[in-house]
Amino acid sequence: MLVKFTPLGTAAEARPNETVLDTARRAGAPIGNSCGSIGVCGRCRVLVLAGAENLSPPTMIEMRVAGQRGFAPDERLACQAVVTGPVEVTTGYW
Repeated sequence: MLVKFTPLGTAAEARPNETVLDTARRAGAPIGNSCGSIGVCGRCRVLVLAGAENLSPPTMIEMRVAGQRGFAPDERLACQAVVTGPVEVTTGYW
């Protein structure tokens, strides 16, 4: 379950039940977060470049935040998206 962080060129294997944010921290990929991973700040917004089907379905909190902030269909909260297979993500600030 490799998670690639583009264009940083870093990647890490996700552990079972691990979120994109958790994997990013181990890979040294800086993703903003100020709410303690409860999904309300929206700072960990990522764009899924590949493998969207390998992420858990959006949580109710994630759907609410995405609606309020106008997320595109291929954007997710890294703190809420659990990795189930290979994924590639980016952010607007890398």
